[in-house]
Amino acid sequence: MKITKKILSVLLALALMIAPATAGISAYAAANEMTFTVSSVKKAKAGDVVTVKVTLENAKPVCVINPTVVYDSEQLEFLEAGNGDVFQSNAFHIGDSYEGKVKILYYNSNLKDTSKNGTVCTLKFKVLNGAEGYADISLEFPENSVVNSKEEGIKVVSNKGSVQTVSPVIYAGEVKEENAIDGKYYQRVPLFASYRNQSVQLIPHIAGDTVKSVEWSVDTNRLLISEDGVVTPNRPWYCRANITAKITSKSGEVYEKTVLVEFYKFTFTQRLPVF
Repeated sequence: MKITKKILSVLLALALMIAPATAGISAYAAANEMTFTVSSVKKAKAGDVVTVKVTLENAKPVCVINPTVVYDSEQLEFLEAGNGDVFQSNAFHIGDSYEGKVKILYYNSNLKDTSKNGTVCTLKFKVLNGAEGYADISLEFPENSVVNSKEEGIKVVSNKGSVQTVSPVIYAGEVKEENAIDGKYYQRVPLFASYRNQSVQLIPHIAGDTVKSVEWSVDTNRLLISEDGVVTPNRPWYCRANITAKITSKSGEVYEKTVLVEFYKFTFTQRLPVF
């Protein structure tokens, strides 16, 4: 069936709409599978304009790709996108940004497959004021969003990237993105445990720079904090405090970061947490 310009324009309009929800593909290592990877920016600050690349490896013959770019809209503002060297420019389209999502569409109206490794596109973002730590950028692929000329869906792997801002982050116990404290940290103490044996270590980190020194301070004696950031409750049952880290980076910049730390015990009527 010949696809007219009118039909194609309708297809493009539908494909570039941001759906309320999309089914994501988890990233994993798989040999010889079509793999999309978003690059990372390791050092940025508020106001910077950064560019990431979406690259393709192990390309398979395809005539349609229609993923959604998902980014942290609280830390990044999407500015624009540009075509790379994988797909034809007249068949490559970028939708409008909406609530941290942008649609990508490659549609070959001649229904001819292409299979080429390289840069799919470039994405340009502005780092917003207050950006902190890691802002993830990923691709989500709904079912049948990558198709060949035989109308066969192609399985893909999607690897996310991120923008790391030069700003302080406090981690609980280990420097991992999932351990970052977002304003609060709750240390749950079992009912019969000795509260003096409970503690949590707070670790300062500056994404994009190295911590040279840190000074800890706490606003109450209900929590004790040591020079290496180990926090221990000094009262039974319940205690909380704002803890401030004055962090000096290797480059000489000084940051202050405050987190709320709470310790409390459970009663029999409370459900135990799922960690």
